[in-house]
Amino acid sequence: MRNRRPSVGSTPSPCVKVCRIEDGYCAGCLRTVDEIRDWMIMSDYEQKKLLYELKWRQDVRNDHS
Repeated sequence: MRNRRPSVGSTPSPCVKVCRIEDGYCAGCLRTVDEIRDWMIMSDYEQKKLLYELKWRQDVRNDHS
């Protein structure tokens, strides 16, 4: 049996074309440089999990504004 990586995800990117890194996160989508780089090779599960994390980051940012 082979160890197979789950298929690459097909979830649309959360990029909003405001690409500027501030305090380690993109000002537009709140992803880290590593998360931006890895998006294309993440599985659907990983992409959706990250989308929930990004929603949390957005909520935290809004609470501190």
